Amino acid sequence: MIVLTGATGGIGTAVATALADRGEHLVLTARDEPRLQALAERVRALGGSAVVRPCDLRDQDAVAELAAYILAEDGVPEAVLSLAGHSIHRGLTASFGRPHDLVRLSGTNMLGPATLILAVLEPMCAAGHGRIVAVTSAATRIPTPAWAAYGSSKAGLDTWLRAIRPDAAAHGVGVAIVEMPLVATTMAAPTYGAAPRGALTAHQAAQRVLRALDSRRSLISPGWARLGAVLSQAAPTLAARAAGAGGRAAQRLSRRTRQHRQGQVR
Repeated sequence: MIVLTGATGGIGTAVATALADRGEHLVLTARDEPRLQALAERVRALGGSAVVRPCDLRDQDAVAELAAYILAEDGVPEAVLSLAGHSIHRGLTASFGRPHDLVRLSGTNMLGPATLILAVLEPMCAAGHGRIVAVTSAATRIPTPAWAAYGSSKAGLDTWLRAIRPDAAAHGVGVAIVEMPLVATTMAAPTYGAAPRGALTAHQAAQRVLRALDSRRSLISPGWARLGAVLSQAAPTLAARAAGAGGRAAQRLSRRTRQHRQGQVR
């Protein structure tokens, strides 16, 4: 049995359907129950099986109840795929008076996933086997202007998982982190458009998650992100400015691409 959070997102749906083709039994969780039910039907049609467990990861009590319910009703997971995420693109001056952005993103991107993982890790460690795969972001390596709340919340989960990994491995449970680059999903669309140039498709992103699930690798990350992490340590201000400039260039390119396509349609 595999627990899949963020199941109704673009990457989550692609992962769920790929696992359905393998005949896996999935515990699907996200906030939107009707969409979860529709995904569960799709999983069953493809040859897998699925149950639906709606939950808002920002609600710590609800997450604790979810974990207890899964263990009682579905059993100890063979794997947990933590894909849930939320992003906000907002510069410093636009963030003044908005500390709730940090609260919201920390709940979805760090505290909720960590609470769920910690709850199921105990019986997984007792069983002596299992796999945790969490999607974080290349932004955890290179702090980027206007992505402070998103990057810090994803970095929190990333760092926590790295710290518990050796102890989990000693009990037979592997922990893998997938630091994802830009993916063409609805989460990215408000900033970069529906089809940003150079972005991964949801299917390509899902393949990275499955690679982390199937292998013994502890980290899947773009080479440029690892290189950027070195630069960020050596010259943090320069690296942040360069990352910000790169992000603005990507936005301009996306706008021009959208305008070009709209012109073609007309």
